[in-house]
Amino acid sequence: MNTLKFAVSFIFCLMLPAGVVADTNDNQTPQPAKVVKPEAAKPAKSAKPASPEKKAAVSAEAKKKKPEGLIIGKNLNVGMSVEDAIKLLGTPRSIKVKRGTESTLDSLSIEYANHGVVIHFLNGNKEIEGLELMPQFKGRFAEGVKMGEKVVSMIDKYGVPESMNDSLAKYPEKGMYFSLKSNVLVAAHIFSKNSKLLSHKLYKKR
Repeated sequence: MNTLKFAVSFIFCLMLPAGVVADTNDNQTPQPAKVVKPEAAKPAKSAKPASPEKKAAVSAEAKKKKPEGLIIGKNLNVGMSVEDAIKLLGTPRSIKVKRGTESTLDSLSIEYANHGVVIHFLNGNKEIEGLELMPQFKGRFAEGVKMGEKVVSMIDKYGVPESMNDSLAKYPEKGMYFSLKSNVLVAAHIFSKNSKLLSHKLYKKR
């Protein structure tokens, strides 16, 4: 009997239109959608502090980029072209001319008061024959000597001068003459070898 009921029910389902079966399925109670919990945001990783070695390297690199200033015997020296000196020191405001015994011995001077430097060269010559460092010169010599230092620092770097008195220390072989005041370097003149500048000849005779 049960088998007969099952068979009748099966046949009855086959006879129903397809839409009826679909409607029957659609009327089923929909299952609630699962709520997906968002993952908790991971905290951002904090940057690691720079190591002492890296800090030292950065500091050294910053020092390298700083302008080194005027260094006599390195970026400013006798024998360099007047053109290069002007590029380094800037456009001159004026040029002074000192007459010599003949036109080829006429000397020209360009003063840079802001740098404490005067460059000297002969008429028709494109190279510097003399450098004059004034008391306000803030640069240094390649050996480290600076204006305003004691005479002992000069002797430590260049040795005992060929001659020295209270106002002048002479290194003629190096072409250097330091003006002194109270045992302190206050100015200097540097000349190229065999310079024909009148001031060079006068320093040799002093």
